[in-house]
Amino acid sequence: MHLYLKVVALFLSCIFATIAHASEIFTMKSKLLDEGITARVALPESYEHSDSFQYPVLLVMDGSTQFEHIAGNVNFLSTFSIVPEMIVVGVSAKNRLKRFTHTKMEAYADRSGGAEQYTQFLQDELMPALQKKYRVSPYTVVTGHSLSGLYTSYLATHHSDFINAAISVSPSLWWDDFALINDIKAAEQEAEKPAVRWFVSMANEPNEMAESYERLLKVLEAKPESAFNWELKQFPNETHDSTALIGNVEGLKSVFRGFNAVPNIEIKSLEQLQAFYADYEKTVGYDFPMSVQQYNVYGLKAAYEGQVDWGQTILEKGVEVFDKSEVLWDSLATVYAMNDNNESALKASNKAVQFAREHQSKYISEIEVQNSDLKKQTEN
Repeated sequence: MHLYLKVVALFLSCIFATIAHASEIFTMKSKLLDEGITARVALPESYEHSDSFQYPVLLVMDGSTQFEHIAGNVNFLSTFSIVPEMIVVGVSAKNRLKRFTHTKMEAYADRSGGAEQYTQFLQDELMPALQKKYRVSPYTVVTGHSLSGLYTSYLATHHSDFINAAISVSPSLWWDDFALINDIKAAEQEAEKPAVRWFVSMANEPNEMAESYERLLKVLEAKPESAFNWELKQFPNETHDSTALIGNVEGLKSVFRGFNAVPNIEIKSLEQLQAFYADYEKTVGYDFPMSVQQYNVYGLKAAYEGQVDWGQTILEKGVEVFDKSEVLWDSLATVYAMNDNNESALKASNKAVQFAREHQSKYISEIEVQNSDLKKQTEN
């Protein structure tokens, strides 16, 4: 087994027990909806490692039921640079039928058809409020399940001006005689920006759910590739209720496909990483600056796969950008020690201990152990 893979195995044992990420409550008054809004917000673990770094936002519809597992999975996947670190925001609509449907059905009178108003709330009220309080970047992903999956499908096909990517898990595309699918036949994306990345999944579901999935597939397959950037996937072993977990994991990997610069054990130098993300920007239309976890994963991979100097350069750049990151200072200490530079290793480790204590880091025990070992080696 490669040394790096051994490190990953050890690292996994440390993080599984704490994968559920702490969240905070965000409240505001919506003038558009004329109601109070309560959202749950999970910040990336690295949020306190910088005073200026901005993060994409993942808006979770049906936040009361879907927020926790999605926030946990974003935390896990971003730790290994499979997806970017994101601010996860769970929002729950008080009237799902009205907020998540874009057409009115006679049978539901005034209880449907409010999707456009809800979009205005998200775009013109919620997002500016989040930007005011948090370091939010101009890249927005939405995810929804069932009726809210219909809504995220609506956003993916009608609001490329607002969102960059969408996940729709078992969406209720049967609504109003497949109205959204009929709209998609004539819909086009804005030519001046890359098409919204859109992931749609369906579980083992009968009748109109299965029919809507097949209809959507035929419509999208008939579209030119430039119209929609989509992926459809079925989960035959899942039910409508169970599919949200795997649907969101696969959806996140889909809308951020190609994001991980070093998915296996191959390695890249800092210059190669910078070139990689310059190319990725051309693909998705947004410049994703490297985050704490990317510097950490790519730096350690390079060092443990024999390019210690590459790893050192990557991690040194990391602590330059994130000068308060106990994770990066601790990894840099490890790499300095691999290069037999114990004096620099101890200095980096001391910084790691300082910031780990300030941040009440879950890695404090491991960081203090390395610090103690380095002190002994330096004394000898």
